[in-house]
Order: sequence, then C-alpha cells, then structure tokens
Amino acid sequence: MKKLASLFVALFLMALCLYSQRSSEAGIFLGVSNYMGDLSPRPLAANETNFAFGGQYRYMFEPRFGLKGSVSLGKISGDDANVPRAPVNGQPPRHWKMEAGVFEVAMQAEWHILGKPRYNEVGLFVPHASPFISAGLGLTLAEAKVSVPLLDKTRFPEPDDKSAFIVFPLSVGLRFDIAEYLLVAGEFGVRATFSDYLDGLSKSLNSKHNDYYLFGGFTFLYLIDAEITRSYRN
Repeated sequence: MKKLASLFVALFLMALCLYSQRSSEAGIFLGVSNYMGDLSPRPLAANETNFAFGGQYRYMFEPRFGLKGSVSLGKISGDDANVPRAPVNGQPPRHWKMEAGVFEVAMQAEWHILGKPRYNEVGLFVPHASPFISAGLGLTLAEAKVSVPLLDKTRFPEPDDKSAFIVFPLSVGLRFDIAEYLLVAGEFGVRATFSDYLDGLSKSLNSKHNDYYLFGGFTFLYLIDAEITRSYRN
C-alpha cells in the first residue's frame, strides 16, 4: 500500500506541473457499507450490509487527475454467528454482536485512466466513460456498541478501546460523463484502519488482525464550474 500511495503522490504532482485544464463538481453518494473484523468472516458477511450515504466535492486539475474530498456516513455490524468455528469443550456459541455508526472525512487523489476533455475539437460535448483508482487519507469516528451475554459484560469495554481512527482509503470505480453537466460514478472502496478496535473487540477474540470497513455505491455529480468547462472548447 505504501508503494501505491507514493505512486499516486508522484502522478498527482505531475498533473499539477503539466496541465492547466480544470473543473470542479459536487454531488451525493448513495450506497452500502460493511466491515471485515472479529465478528465477520473473510472477506465479509453479506447479511451485515448496511445503507450508506454522503457528499463529495472533486477538483479536476485535468481530465485524468483530480482531488476528491468526501464526507461519508454508514453503519457496520457483526455477529459471532457469522464466523464458523468448532465448539470449545462442548460450549454453546457466545452470542456476541456489535454495531457502530461510521462517520468519515477523507481526501483522495484520483487517476482517471482513460479521462479526456469533455468537448471535442469543434466544441461539442462527447459522452464518455473512464475507470479510475484513488487513494488518500481520512479520519473516521466509530463508537462500537458490543452486545454480549450478562456473564461476559465485565470484559467490555476493553482498556485500549477507541473510537477515532486514521484511515487509508483505497478505491476503484467507473465514471460516466452522461450529459454536459451531469456525471455518475460507481465506486467500491476499502478503508484500512490500522487498528483492531473498529468493532470494539480485540484481546477478547483475535488481536493479530486489524479491522477494515468498506463503502460501495454510486455518486451523482453536477459540474459546477461552467466557466472553466467552456475553456475546454478552445
């Protein structure tokens, strides 16, 4: 991941130096959220998928390189029943559950692999599509609520539990310029939290693996910088 992040930084700085075509756009994100952790099997439990939404602002330094700021809200949940395991000494399942609201603020550099100007040589708008990848940094607030039987309640919250996380978003998607001022992007992204406490569980289960969460869905964007857009026709 560190090598990929370094590559994005290098490509982003090249874009600033080499290109002058610029535009800006804003819109809303509608999708789903999920997580990978102690109460979810690998890669994830489909039955724990929840609704997510948010807002985005993107500044395109040129058709292939942009910088995106986003605010996203969602929910993650997990259940011990999702994780198959052999009975221990004939004991029944633990019946541990958790859920948390997720509030994320992030900034990502984007590379639109097949991005091109919105207008051709004679000034006509040309619809097109381009895959993209993005990476960046963010801050996430998620206070997990762990639900366990009465006999296990004294184990929670764990001493090192926390609710704020520095995250590394990594996303892939496909962007459609479907009209002169309207864009739609489908996107799927994984967030590394560098922590095992996103779900409020660590030492009580498996403290060797950090937790991740995911956002996926569609963003509907409106091109708000018409003056710079018209400059594409020159």
